[in-house]
Amino acid sequence: MEKPGNLFLKKTFVVITGASRGLGRCMALQFGAKFPATSVLVLMARNVEALESVKSEVLSLAPNISVLVRQYDQGHSENKDYFKDIFNEIIAENNFSQADFEQYMIVHNCATIGDVSKRSLELSDSTSVRKYYDINLTGMILLNTSFFQTFSDSTKSRVVVNMTSAGTSTPVPPLQLYCAGKAARDMYMRVLAVEEPSLRILTFAPGASDTDMMRGVENMCPLKSMVEMLKQFRADGTMTLPDVPISKLVQILEENRFENAVYVESDKLF
Repeated sequence: MEKPGNLFLKKTFVVITGASRGLGRCMALQFGAKFPATSVLVLMARNVEALESVKSEVLSLAPNISVLVRQYDQGHSENKDYFKDIFNEIIAENNFSQADFEQYMIVHNCATIGDVSKRSLELSDSTSVRKYYDINLTGMILLNTSFFQTFSDSTKSRVVVNMTSAGTSTPVPPLQLYCAGKAARDMYMRVLAVEEPSLRILTFAPGASDTDMMRGVENMCPLKSMVEMLKQFRADGTMTLPDVPISKLVQILEENRFENAVYVESDKLF
């Protein structure tokens, strides 16, 4: 592993999943403005139209980087080869080479909240539970494997940012699937860090952010205590716009002093 240094200084091939809105959009904008010219930013999500809009925003701030859009469904489990050559294809289609870059980075931001209308003992549909983890765990693991099979040069800087939640260590009913999925992702990253010490891995919890996902919880959650807690977060300023925690994420990556694969919070919620 290289000595610590600002992770935004090298020409980088960087991938952000869930980049069409919310935290992912803010990452695209702030990261795009930080990386040096000729870096490549790959935005991945299901909604191509929204991705194209984010691409335009990024290029207005950072016209000298390349921004690519890739339609991506992290829950796509029917085709066993769906994840296999994603990054090889992007490299080939755009006439890039792995050797063109000094650093490779992937940000695992894609996530869903699950069905917040059900308590734990009401989860009886195996298809819906399996689909949830296809999106929020299995798909992330397969994409991560694909990324590092394409970018396998361990002599270069290789970085993973795992977007997580305070729900990994604090039970938050009725977000049982969400909490369990995030906890599983965090432990996967901790094991990965031991197995592959050349990787630089940051597990980052952005805290309570005013996103579509958060508003979905507020609107659909039947648990009054949860709704009241979120309202209080809004009232006292604990809940922030997405650009606030992402600015802190950028600072952490610039300083590059975090312990590998250890949970880092933007702000402590519980």
